[in-house]
Amino acid sequence: MNEATQKLTNVEQLFTPCKRRHKRVTLPISKHNVRIQSLTERETAAHQTQTLARSGNYKLSKLEDAARRLIVMCLVDDAGNRILNYMHMAKIAEWDSADSAFLYKECAAHTGVNTEDIENLVKNSEEITVEGSPSPSPSEPE
Repeated sequence: MNEATQKLTNVEQLFTPCKRRHKRVTLPISKHNVRIQSLTERETAAHQTQTLARSGNYKLSKLEDAARRLIVMCLVDDAGNRILNYMHMAKIAEWDSADSAFLYKECAAHTGVNTEDIENLVKNSEEITVEGSPSPSPSEPE
């Protein structure tokens, strides 16, 4: 079918609520089977903006826990209910890093989150203004 014969989507169709997408994955080390869900644009934007302080600077603690926050937002049971909340983030930090890194990458790929953006912000946090990070004193060279 070529472009000239394809019918365009109308506004009503465009804003018909879409169903969440789900995917089952097995963690490589613990062998736990989990289910992840897609996110809405609103949820994705909320995840991304949680790294910013009101001042517009980045919050280092939020950059560091971005992967755990995404995992919390994505893990669901068979009925589609989230099984974790933000209180579980400290426990996720104690997981084997191969499991957490694998699950973060799976969640990011499934939701369209660009992992390189977060990783680059954390790597370059010394070059950008970050709230909660130590600032050099006036007598110290920058």
